[in-house]
Amino acid sequence: MSFKKLVWSHVAVAFLLAGAALAVAVQDKTIQITEKGYVPATVEVIVGQKVVFQNAIQKDHSVVSKAPAGEQDKEKPAFDSGVIKPATSWEHSFSKEGTYTYHCKEDKSMTGTIVVIPAK
Repeated sequence: MSFKKLVWSHVAVAFLLAGAALAVAVQDKTIQITEKGYVPATVEVIVGQKVVFQNAIQKDHSVVSKAPAGEQDKEKPAFDSGVIKPATSWEHSFSKEGTYTYHCKEDKSMTGTIVVIPAK
C-alpha cells in the first residue's frame, strides 16, 4: 500500500471513530412525573434522541401529544404512553423535528413541551 493510501485510510478511520463517539455521547433525557407536574416541563432533544418519562409518585399518569405544528394530521397523537403506573417509566424516541406539547389524560393541568431539533 502506498504511503498516500495509508494516510487516507487512517484519516477515514479517525473520522469513523469520531462519529461513533459523538453518537454514543447523546444521552437519554429524563422527565420525572411528580406531584408538581412534569419536571423539567420543557426539554430540548435532537432527532433520534430518546426521552424517558419516570412516574415518581403513587398515582397513574400518562403522556399524550398531538402532532407538532405544520403536520397534516394534528388530531392524531404523535405519541401516547397509555397508563404509566407508579414507579415505572415509558420512553419515546423522536424521529421528526418540531415542538411537541403534551399533557396527562388523568390530570389535564399537567403539561410540558419537547423541542426536537435536527441532528448535527
